Amino acid sequence: MPEPADPVLMISLHTSPLAQPGSADAGGMNVYVRHLAQELAAAGQRVDLAVLDRSPGAPRGPRTTTTVVAPGLRLHEVAVPGGAGAAKEQLPPLVPAVAAALAAALPEAPRAVHAHYWLSGEAGRRIADAAGVPLVLGLHTTARAKNLRAAADEPPEPAARADAEERLIARAEATVVNTRAEAQQLAALYGADPQRLAVVAPGVDLAVFRPGPAAAGPGLPDRALRVLFAGRLQPLKGPQVLVEALGALRRDPSAPAVELELAGVGDPAFAAVLRARVRALGLAGAVRFSGALPEAGLAQRMRRADVVAVPSSSETFGLVALEAQACGTPVLATDVDGLRTAVLDGVTGRLVPDRSPEAWAHALADLAARPAALERLGQAAARRARAFSWAATARATAEVYERARARVPGTGAHTLGA
Repeated sequence: MPEPADPVLMISLHTSPLAQPGSADAGGMNVYVRHLAQELAAAGQRVDLAVLDRSPGAPRGPRTTTTVVAPGLRLHEVAVPGGAGAAKEQLPPLVPAVAAALAAALPEAPRAVHAHYWLSGEAGRRIADAAGVPLVLGLHTTARAKNLRAAADEPPEPAARADAEERLIARAEATVVNTRAEAQQLAALYGADPQRLAVVAPGVDLAVFRPGPAAAGPGLPDRALRVLFAGRLQPLKGPQVLVEALGALRRDPSAPAVELELAGVGDPAFAAVLRARVRALGLAGAVRFSGALPEAGLAQRMRRADVVAVPSSSETFGLVALEAQACGTPVLATDVDGLRTAVLDGVTGRLVPDRSPEAWAHALADLAARPAALERLGQAAARRARAFSWAATARATAEVYERARARVPGTGAHTLGA
């Protein structure tokens, strides 16, 4: 990797990469951006990481607070009027103010702007245009893909978001995607130029997410199947699918016992409905709400689980599935989008054809009845995960930056105030 003097500006406007995954708007994207920034900095590429300060006590602004997080890595927390306590849905009108405040605070023009999620892309486009540097986009999730998979009772993503994503994809010198399937999806749904799409696999922290000794106590089938869900408690991620699946198993006298741990937080109203449903189904003794966990704690829970469940309606990849496999735990996931790449069906886990409770109940019962197969899946999962690293992700991303710079004549000749 080259060691350029100019920093890369990485924007994660709506959620800080330093926030606890599984809480509020924090999830796999936070993990991705944090590890990517750290690995780039460790390899000699300076990184300016910018976020919007949405804390209730945030200054009225405009003001930017800069902190050195690690050698070569600076965090810029941007405060603007209306940002304190703002919900994600309230952020679009704030984007111009965020871009202006950030541009004014940066001590030097960036080498490239890498914007994560469409809101960041809107801010990043303004800064990249002013500085005369390339815009690299990482959408992580898109409106049209989510709407394709949304349940009937889920509100659709707004057309304004989809239109903004289409403009950003057309504008960006490069858009980073996790899988070839995601590249094909962006081409089909947004008319993306395949020559400007870069497939870069995400990584996993193998020092944290690693296999461990088998849990003490009786094995299957002499105890309940231990199922772990790790993610935000929201309909998209599907914890309600697992609760209903356990309810279906409870109604079948011949079904195996299953215990479910839900590790994450989310919308309070949805979480309250979920808890009420657990009580109504008589599952209070079988379902545990453990809240968001730090990486080390999550890895420990994954090693204890027999299977990690990812019943999402849409995922560009599904980092939690890769983390589980790195722990030697097989994954049960919806047969959709990036999960088809993250989980090798029948090798490192199983893919469930849909999100019906009946399909998930059947899949869980089948795994509970086949402990030897579970062990084989877990061993293969751990072997496969070793092929993924954040260092490799950073190297590939740095190459994307250089190719993007080649598309901008006279890159870096402008200043942010020009």
